[in-house]
Amino acid sequence: MAAPTQDFPPGFLAEDRRPQAIIGMAVATAVAGVVVLTRVYARWRYIQKFGLDDSLICVAMAVNIVLLAVMLQVLRFGAGRHLAAIDPLNAPPLYKWLVAGQLIYMFNLYICRMSGLAFYARLNNMPKYVFYLRLSFGFITAVYIAQTLIIALQCIPLATLWGGAKGKCVSTMVVNIVTATLTIICDSIVLLLPMNIIFHLKAKVARKVALAIILCFGAFAVVTSVCRMVAMLPVVNDPSDATWHFAVVLAWSSAEISAAIIALSLPALKALFGSTFSKEKSSSNNSNSNPNSRSNGASDVPMDRIPKGRIYGDVKAYSNSVRGGRNTSEEVLWVTSTDEDSIEVKRTVRVTSSVGTYKRG
Repeated sequence: MAAPTQDFPPGFLAEDRRPQAIIGMAVATAVAGVVVLTRVYARWRYIQKFGLDDSLICVAMAVNIVLLAVMLQVLRFGAGRHLAAIDPLNAPPLYKWLVAGQLIYMFNLYICRMSGLAFYARLNNMPKYVFYLRLSFGFITAVYIAQTLIIALQCIPLATLWGGAKGKCVSTMVVNIVTATLTIICDSIVLLLPMNIIFHLKAKVARKVALAIILCFGAFAVVTSVCRMVAMLPVVNDPSDATWHFAVVLAWSSAEISAAIIALSLPALKALFGSTFSKEKSSSNNSNSNPNSRSNGASDVPMDRIPKGRIYGDVKAYSNSVRGGRNTSEEVLWVTSTDEDSIEVKRTVRVTSSVGTYKRG
């Protein structure tokens, strides 16, 4: 219950952090929304395929908008103002909306992580890497369930949190610190998973670093997770005026979700920015290539149609190269001026046979 207002100066009671929090959350959510819309456009326009990771990130963005609406309700009932200035009748709805926001926040982060895992699975389907992804999926899912239970059962009954019943509650420090620590661990796992792909690429160090930068913008999500955890410390250390610090925590929560959505969308945007260079490279290759190459046996063969046995016969020359345009490219991650310097994920392979015949063994 709020302390008597006469014990505090009017200037103290008039302090309000809500306007700044609302602006910060709205800007972060809007930027994430623009990035997701651009990602959708890039996938349909240049890749012409919508993957599971794309669908999940769209769901995450929709949930992020719902989360913003819930956070605005928390601010409406007094978060961002000093506890002494809040009408005691607003305390129950404030804490109800706060618990709802925490649950939605955890679900939103979980969807973002699932989108990241789906994207990584599309990049590398080697058995060892798939095993790592499955372990990560199991751990992240277990953590999400644990965080949800911690929030939902922090008070028994939960109405004890806002004074609607008598019961027992877990320490606020335990709830906030444990859930925040688990969040940072999960975000770090999603961040480090692409390193396995990058370290095994046969490419120059400079290109590995560039690819790492593209794939690892998730570091911003980890940074915002840490900032959110730091913002929780005043709530734990000053429970008598916790509502005053809620606004900062809400702002960092929104920033963390938006940063995760943006980071997971950046690799998909590479197709949009690299499309012009890809077209120029394709035109150059076509103009310099042998016009009789197709008559000599060149063809685009879908990877799933390549025989699983050995290909052998009286073949004096055999070469293959990865090529393709909007219909064949699953995701363009890196495009440079030469084929040897390209790192791309494809669904077709062009097989060129100069002479001879081949058959399935």
